[in-house]
This record gives sequence, structure tokens and C-alpha cells, in this order.
Amino acid sequence: MTTIRTGTDLAAVDDVVAAVAAHGERYLSRVFTPRERADVGDDPERLAARFAGKEAVLKLLRPGRDQAVPLTDVAVVLDVSGAPLVELSGRAAELAAAIGCGPVAVSLSHERGLAIATAVAMSER
Repeated sequence: MTTIRTGTDLAAVDDVVAAVAAHGERYLSRVFTPRERADVGDDPERLAARFAGKEAVLKLLRPGRDQAVPLTDVAVVLDVSGAPLVELSGRAAELAAAIGCGPVAVSLSHERGLAIATAVAMSER
């Protein structure tokens, strides 16, 4: 049976700013892929939106407690038109394949210190 899976997340821009200030490159490289960083630079609002996008996708995939998924296995990048696009790799791609999940669509927004993301996909389980 085909089902619709969704995930939504809200992230505070100040939390991303604080994490970058406290952990710098270590935080950035553990959370964001090189392509994500190239797409958004150091813009904390856009980084927060990508973070929310990753979390929304993970909520859609619903990993079990014993199924750790590195945040870099979910990339929210820009397509040629500038729209956000989800690329899955590693453990995230394995989870998506296991549930028969089709391409994941994501919508991002940020305003007044908050970033929100919603992810949607069709799944066979």
C-alpha cells in the first residue's frame, strides 16, 4: 500500500549561531555537507533552514532508536533553478530504500530568527 510520509521541523537561528561559535568547523562538518555549505555560505538563517530540512527528512524516514543516521547523510541542496532538493546517501538512503520511499520533496522558510522545513514523500510501507 502506498502511503504519504511527512516530517516537519522548526529550528532557531540563534541555536545554529551558538553551535558555530562554540564548535566552529567541527560542528559545520558534522552537520552540513560541502555542497550545502557552498550553496549557503555562512548565512545562519540558511544553515538553520538546512538543519530543519534534515530533521524533517529524518522524521519522515522514522529511523529506529538503534538506527543512527549521520546528518550529513541527508543533504538539502539547491537545484539548478535555486529550489531546495533532498539528496540521501549512506544510512538515510538505506532507510529510504527499505521502506520503498520515492524522492523526498522539501520546503524551507526562515523569518524572525526561526527556520521551518516540511518534507514529503510517497512510500510503499
